[in-house]
Amino acid sequence: MIAIPLDTKESKAMSKYYGNAPFFALLDEQSGGFEIIENEACGNGLDTAKFLIGKGVSATLFYYMGEGIYREFTKENLKVFSCAKTIYTIDEIYEAFKTDSFTKLDESNFKELLDPGESGSCSCGCEGD
Repeated sequence: MIAIPLDTKESKAMSKYYGNAPFFALLDEQSGGFEIIENEACGNGLDTAKFLIGKGVSATLFYYMGEGIYREFTKENLKVFSCAKTIYTIDEIYEAFKTDSFTKLDESNFKELLDPGESGSCSCGCEGD
């Protein structure tokens, strides 16, 4: 399942926010079906990562994400993809994943692709890493 941050339960397009996203779509990579869940850890990036890992997510897509969240996901071998600061709908995300259109983060590119967001600072505890 691919975790996609959402601003509202009715959203069909991804949120710019990650740890502060109040909802996530859990997208089935095979069928394109999805369910919307409430982010029980909203407001805390690391707790959001742990929450999604507990839901069995295998991949995620972000607009803004700090390094601490990324590192939490990589501990569990979860794939993290950048949307390159473009807002996509859930249907567009499904189609893009079928053609490997998003950039997967790894040790060679994560520093240039991560961004803690519009506040300009990360609150997930990764500062100074």
